[in-house]
Amino acid sequence: MNLRLQAIKCLGIAIPAMMLSSCNDSDMGPEGSDIVVREIPDAHRDFKLVDTSRERFRYQTRPASSADAGQSTGPRLVYATPKGWTDEGRSMMRDVNISFGENGEGECYVARLPGAGGGLSANVNRWRKQMGADPLSDEDVFALPKKKLFGQPATFMSVDGDFTGMGASGAQKDYRLLGVILSADTGAIFVKMTGPRRLVEANAAQFDEFVSSLDVTTGN
Repeated sequence: MNLRLQAIKCLGIAIPAMMLSSCNDSDMGPEGSDIVVREIPDAHRDFKLVDTSRERFRYQTRPASSADAGQSTGPRLVYATPKGWTDEGRSMMRDVNISFGENGEGECYVARLPGAGGGLSANVNRWRKQMGADPLSDEDVFALPKKKLFGQPATFMSVDGDFTGMGASGAQKDYRLLGVILSADTGAIFVKMTGPRRLVEANAAQFDEFVSSLDVTTGN
């Protein structure tokens, strides 16, 4: 499968959680893949991704590939965009934005919050509320299935309903939300996918592929 590899380069050990600005440097990677490296200004070091190359979120890290040769040695977020998905770049509060579907009606994003991000149950139930679903108890939240995210067990949820996103004037009928949350005292990271139910169902394998591809290189 022809995947487009992406890399976000941290200056030092921090990536901002808000108002991310960047400059791009592209090169050709293996099998014609575009390698994209995004610089992070020093002024935006307000959210720690890692204290060392292996701690903070306890991210699984891997040595930089040959395609990264000559780049900065700081940790970088790396991911693969599944075939048929379109990388829309970064935006406020989101490190990654991806669209899919014939008209781009499906979306998948990666976001991070400092601290506990409100707590696991609060975030699960916030997403459930967006789908018009009843909240879960803490016990039910902790019993949700897990998926690996950065080598760690993260909470996975799937919920169908009528989706009302932030700022939306009305609900979008017959939607599905897939989400993965990795939560710790030092921060939380979210991978969220929404779209028409049948479209999301058809792209469930791509979602797993994307989540599995997320990694942090040490630059070593």
